[in-house]
Amino acid sequence: MSFDLAVWFESERISVSRAAVTYERLCGGDLAGAGVVASEAVPAFHRELTGGFPELSAGVADGPGPTGSPWTARLDVSAAHVITPMSWDRADATAPEVVALAGRHGLVCFDPQADVLHLPPALRGTDGLSLQPCVGLKVEDADLDVIERALHRLSEENWFLILERRSGHFLQVGHGPNAGLATGGFAVEHRDGAPERHYRCVLEEKDQVARLFADYASGASGWSVDTRWDRLF
Repeated sequence: MSFDLAVWFESERISVSRAAVTYERLCGGDLAGAGVVASEAVPAFHRELTGGFPELSAGVADGPGPTGSPWTARLDVSAAHVITPMSWDRADATAPEVVALAGRHGLVCFDPQADVLHLPPALRGTDGLSLQPCVGLKVEDADLDVIERALHRLSEENWFLILERRSGHFLQVGHGPNAGLATGGFAVEHRDGAPERHYRCVLEEKDQVARLFADYASGASGWSVDTRWDRLF
């Protein structure tokens, strides 16, 4: 099984559920049902992508080695889309490059493993939040559904999550021993600009953390008032 990313053009912002349907239809070869349209940006993306990560061929080694191709099969390509099947052990290095390249070409990039849609800059909000999980790809302009799913995937292995509004303004959570908690619980920190405005609390339940993150993401002015915070600096 490969780690797949799907890239195509959208003229306006779409939902994750719509992107998931588009991806399934593309995988089934139903381009008409997927509703994707040809765009000059797609072949331009494909050319640049395979310039850095060559397609599998007789002259290009495959497999997980650092000098071989990251792909596990030939790319699924049309004038309207590209699906990139990469090996899991190369995904950490290759997937962020695919997402960034799609964004530079004004294309959306759907990650079916995490059910996340990466939007190009032109389709993002003006005050969007970036979400950086411990495991997985950074998401720009993350919505509440993406944030909630990421929170519920927290574990001792996938142990932290950072939600950043802008430089120096963030809410983050850590779980388990890596966060300095011997057993259970969630260490939550937020910073509002200057180092002296950096605070920490420990919550027992994941649902408490989820509500805090949802309130922060919504921009509610009193999002933190019901939580007891300790100043870190």
